[in-house]
Amino acid sequence: MIISIDLYNSKPAFLQIADVVRTAIARGALQAGDKLPPIRETAVNTRVNRNTVSRAYLELEHQGLVQARQGSGFFVTEGGADQEREARRQSVVEKIQELLGEAELSALSTQELIKLVELEAKRMQKEGAR
Repeated sequence: MIISIDLYNSKPAFLQIADVVRTAIARGALQAGDKLPPIRETAVNTRVNRNTVSRAYLELEHQGLVQARQGSGFFVTEGGADQEREARRQSVVEKIQELLGEAELSALSTQELIKLVELEAKRMQKEGAR
């Protein structure tokens, strides 16, 4: 797994690193028992301080997605993928609620909104196929 960050992004580097790992867990690229890249290696590859990477990994541990093993590194926990997917589902529900509110204010019917979502999904699929 390659972790890269945007040093010019306003989001702190440790959160960017944590986001990359969470995404890899949600997508199944990292599975239960898989070891995260070593802190030193990740620090060199991302051009950040080791403390920044350590902070990202500790944040992931706090969220229950990874577990530190003394002298061995950090490993994805059992159930970490399910936990991350559930958190993302909840985020989607919150965004849908916000979207429905905006649609109502825009005088869009539910059917019109569904059609817009379907069109956008098709557009994104086409772009992803390129």
